[in-house]
Amino acid sequence: MKLQCQIEVINRVHSSLNIRSNGKYLKSTLALGKEPKNENEYFILHFSSNNKNGTKYKLKSIKQVFVKCINEGKATIRFEEPPHDLCIKCEVIQLKSFMRLLKSCITGDTKDLKLSNLSSLAITANNIAPTKLTIHDRSEFPAKGLPRTLESLHIVGLKLCNFRRDILLLSHLVVLDLSNNEIEKIPPEFGRLPSISELYLANNCLGVKDQIDWRWLLGVQITKKLKLLDLSGNKIKELPKSIWKLQNLITLKIDNNNLKRLPASLGRINTLRYLTVSQNSLQSLPCGLMQCRLDYIDLSANMFVPGNGTLKTGNYSQWEFYVNSLVHIASKVVLNKKLFYAPNIIPRTLVELLDNANICVCGKSVLNHSYFIIKEFQLKDLYRVVVFNNNHSCAVGFECYFCSPKCFMK
Repeated sequence: MKLQCQIEVINRVHSSLNIRSNGKYLKSTLALGKEPKNENEYFILHFSSNNKNGTKYKLKSIKQVFVKCINEGKATIRFEEPPHDLCIKCEVIQLKSFMRLLKSCITGDTKDLKLSNLSSLAITANNIAPTKLTIHDRSEFPAKGLPRTLESLHIVGLKLCNFRRDILLLSHLVVLDLSNNEIEKIPPEFGRLPSISELYLANNCLGVKDQIDWRWLLGVQITKKLKLLDLSGNKIKELPKSIWKLQNLITLKIDNNNLKRLPASLGRINTLRYLTVSQNSLQSLPCGLMQCRLDYIDLSANMFVPGNGTLKTGNYSQWEFYVNSLVHIASKVVLNKKLFYAPNIIPRTLVELLDNANICVCGKSVLNHSYFIIKEFQLKDLYRVVVFNNNHSCAVGFECYFCSPKCFMK
C-alpha cells in the first residue's frame, strides 16, 4: 500500500544535541511492503522530494506509534533504529486505512493481505504525490479518481454540465480552473475547501437560471483564502451583496455578463486591486467603489452615458438622506467599527440589513437605500489604470449616498 502524505522526519539524536528541526513537512510517499527473502518480515519505504532513493525502515524496529490526533489527519511513527520519528499529515480516511494495515503487519494478522515486494516498490520514487493535473479530454480523467494531493487542477473546455463532486475531496487544492464548460451550479459544500486561492469559472452557465445559489462562494473557508475570482461570460444578472465577505480578494473578473448594477458592498473589500467589468450593461457605479484602492479597472463596452449626472438628482431635502430609525443608527455603529456579526449571533433580518448597507462618499456606512444622487467623477482621479471607451473623458456617474449634512453639502 502507498500513502501520499506530508512528512517531517525528526532525528532524535539531533534533539539530544539541542539541534532544532526545521519544522518543514515535505511531500512524501510511504510504501508498506514485505521482504523478498522473508515473507514474515515487513518494512516501510519513505520517499520524498528531497530523498528520491528512499529510506527503508523495518517494522520490527518500530518503537511506538502515536495516533491520538488521527481524526485530524496526524500520526507519528517512532523507530528504534534509525532513531527517527516520522510525523505524518494526511487525509484522514487514507491515514486510518494505512494505520490499520500497519497494525495487521505488526500483530502478524496478514492472512489476507497482499503487499508488494521491494522491487515493485522501487518505482514509487518516480511517482511522488502529484500536485498538478491538466485535463483536456474526458479520457484523461484518472481511472482511480483525482489524486487527493492535488494543489492545481485544470479541467478546461470539456463541456461539463455538472460540477464533479470528487473535487470536494481535494483539501490541498489551491488553484481550480473549470473555464469553458457548461456548469450551471456549484454545490454549497465547495465553500468548505480550506485552501482555494484562485478560482476560474469563465464561460460557464452559472447565470442561466434566474436564481443563483451563492452559498458556495460565501462558505467559511473560501472567504478566508480566495484571492482571485473569474466569473466572466456566465450571463450573471446580479452579484450577491454579501460578496464583501471575501475579505482577501485581490482580483475580480466579471466581464461579459448581464450586470446592470454592482453591489455597493464591493467597497468593503479592502484588498481589492484589480476589477474588470467590461461588456456589461452598467449605467452607473456604486459610491462604495470609490473607497477601493484599485490599481486597475476595466469598464469598457458598458452603457455609460456622458453627462448622466442629472439622471437622479431629485428634489430631496438633506434630512431625507441620513435621518433614520434607531435600528439604523445602531447598525451604522456595528459597520463603522467593523464588529463581527453572523446569523447565529443576531437575527437573520438584521444580518441582511447590514449586508445591504451602502457607503457614503466619505467611506462611512449608510443604511438609507431610497435617496441618492448620481454625481460624475473622473475615473483617472480615482484609479491608477483605467480602461474605458473614451480615453479622453473617463467621467462616470456614481450613486452617491450621504451619512451627514457635511457630506451632503460637499
